[in-house]
Amino acid sequence: MNLPGLTRKKTTKTRQNHSIGQIIARNTFTIFNLVNIILAVMIFAVGSYKNLLFIFIAVANTLISIVNEIRAKKIIDKMRLISEKHPTILQNGKSYEINPEDIQKGDVIILALGDQILVDSTVKEGTVEVNESFITGESDNIVKHPGDKLTSGSFVVSGTCQAVASVSVADSFITKLETTAHAIKPTKSKLFTIMNNIVKYISFALIPIGLLLLWARFRVPGTTTEVAVTSTVAALINMIPEGLILLTSSVLALATVRLGRKQVLVQDLYSIETLARVDCICLDKTGTLTTGRMKVKELIPAKGQSQKSLESTLMAILSQVPADNATSTALKAKLPQTAKFKPTEQVVEIIPFSSDRKYSGIVTRSATYLMGAMEFITQNPDFLAQERKLPNNYRIISVIKKSADKETLIGFALLEDEIRRDAHKIIDFFNENDVAVKIISGDNLSTVQNIANTVGLSNTSAVDLSTLKNINYEKLVKDYNIFTRVKPAQKKSLILALKKQGRTVAMTGDGVNDILAMKEADCSIAIGEGSDAARRSAKLVLLGSDFAAVPSIIAEGRQSINNLERSTALFLAKTVYASILAVIFVFLPMQYPFTPIEMSLLNFACIGFPGLVLSLEHNTDRIKNNFTKNILTYSFPIGLTVSFCMAALSIVSHLQGFSHPELTTISVFVTFTIDLVLIYWISKPLNKLRAGLLISIIGIMAAAFVIPLIRDFFEFIFLTPANLIVMAAIIAAGLVVFELMRRIMQKITTRIFNASPHLNL
Repeated sequence: MNLPGLTRKKTTKTRQNHSIGQIIARNTFTIFNLVNIILAVMIFAVGSYKNLLFIFIAVANTLISIVNEIRAKKIIDKMRLISEKHPTILQNGKSYEINPEDIQKGDVIILALGDQILVDSTVKEGTVEVNESFITGESDNIVKHPGDKLTSGSFVVSGTCQAVASVSVADSFITKLETTAHAIKPTKSKLFTIMNNIVKYISFALIPIGLLLLWARFRVPGTTTEVAVTSTVAALINMIPEGLILLTSSVLALATVRLGRKQVLVQDLYSIETLARVDCICLDKTGTLTTGRMKVKELIPAKGQSQKSLESTLMAILSQVPADNATSTALKAKLPQTAKFKPTEQVVEIIPFSSDRKYSGIVTRSATYLMGAMEFITQNPDFLAQERKLPNNYRIISVIKKSADKETLIGFALLEDEIRRDAHKIIDFFNENDVAVKIISGDNLSTVQNIANTVGLSNTSAVDLSTLKNINYEKLVKDYNIFTRVKPAQKKSLILALKKQGRTVAMTGDGVNDILAMKEADCSIAIGEGSDAARRSAKLVLLGSDFAAVPSIIAEGRQSINNLERSTALFLAKTVYASILAVIFVFLPMQYPFTPIEMSLLNFACIGFPGLVLSLEHNTDRIKNNFTKNILTYSFPIGLTVSFCMAALSIVSHLQGFSHPELTTISVFVTFTIDLVLIYWISKPLNKLRAGLLISIIGIMAAAFVIPLIRDFFEFIFLTPANLIVMAAIIAAGLVVFELMRRIMQKITTRIFNASPHLNL
């Protein structure tokens, strides 16, 4: 936000998801809507206005999808605005917070640890280390001095500086990169891949099949133009799984809205699906198992050193090194304000803290003073022996003085993490839901292992990566659950090793040391109070910085995907039998057994309505990655069964001389019965909701057959005894065929997917 006294003209748009106009256009100008319009024009041209009901359903589908996406977009944009850090610039001797998109050429920007560099600039004052892996692919940190260039997209890993913007945000490297779609990896959505393939293949098939069907209908003796057109339209409408696209986008959009209420910002809609499939979560204890706050338990001088010298040295380092982290905050709170460094000592260099070094310090004319992890500061065996005598359930900060001829151990600071009250419940959730927990931390082994034991981690096997050489990461992730003294590049290697094992990995982080790993994870989760760069890298952001929300996110994703799997089976079963029937009736010189208005009723009662109800049911079972297999196991048997029944019924109807209304009425009832079997199968085991759904569906169809006004509207007729006998025989034969097809398909899919598991999703 702009503070009083500073007015800015925007130079580029706020970083956001699709605009409202884009959402409307994307949902309106679809191949399915185009097909629906063409089919509606055909029906209108022959005057069969009653059969235009399908176009109103298509319009309703489009509107619902647009409304759901816009609703989700508004929540995401609002939360993203809250989440986004506002850079500070200097102007006329005053500092102002402004919107990131308002940065202009010549602005002096203040950069500190964790900040992402938003615009190409030049260091004016101060020294920083930056990570440019986002641009170069190299993980090494680069020191930038006054006069050095800073590239947008990189981030500060240590130090502070003032930098002058070389260009506006609109002309910066990162903006141009994002514009050409190379900056951010698109989410690899398995669900989206399935839907896209379905749309693509059906779209290719619609036009030739439609033309052949229309030609075939006119070849049937006595066929009028109205009957030929309406039967062709009925066949093509059946082939379009338009409700499936609506259902998928609506379910994910509603999940986004629900997560928004829990202070979770979803940066990518399909990341909900990815989280649902997560079977391994990697986390740093800070901000996840612990609150991120620390408390100094004790300051312990080394042998020959005084309490005063330890306090003075710590204060000297803390007063010079720019750091705003939990460790420095806790130490400053513990140290007496009277602690001072000798005024004769002039500081000539500042060593800011970085995750790679794991220490910070200052250089004076006579010596270097360092504070941090002992093994990264010195290899002096006497000092290491003194540290080993300290309690191992604390984080230990060692303070050392180095001069030209010797090293002096000044003392230790013992700090303890504040463990989250609900940490044990969070770990229990992961254990109960088959999600492996890996702790990746920069702290020492004993500290992290003690916390892991406290919160109930089932396997606390641990390894200190600083003690290893020539690391085999794939073996490491198999053997251990806790990794300590881990550098940022090593975090990335651990994530990649887990993914090579076939794991779907989530990574949580709050600092710049987590970013490399977060970018490689299947799903990245940032803590809201963490660094700006971490939030920008993540697919999901916990705005409330409450890690307890993660189980809710996983549960939300599992509910969405599990329920969509069942609903998808309904839609694709219709597409299968509609496609088969369309081809059959190109060669079968008989009337198509459905009218568009009857198909609208079947689509609502047996697909749309149950699909919606099942998609909203609570279901947090682990995703078994057998989406494709499950769909094929049910969709194809039902599709083949309905195709068999309709072909058989049409032949019997032709031989018995049934009228077209008799044929269509029997066809609807037979198809409804077979569809009901599918709904029953995918609803097992039955509960009150699912049993109520089955009863409701039967009630809807009974009303359509029994209530005169509704029956006449859908052009159903009362069936004769001969009709009923044929219908019963066809249904009985259909149930036998379904059971046979189901068993055959189950064997086929099991064999295929066992041999080629990569085919499954």
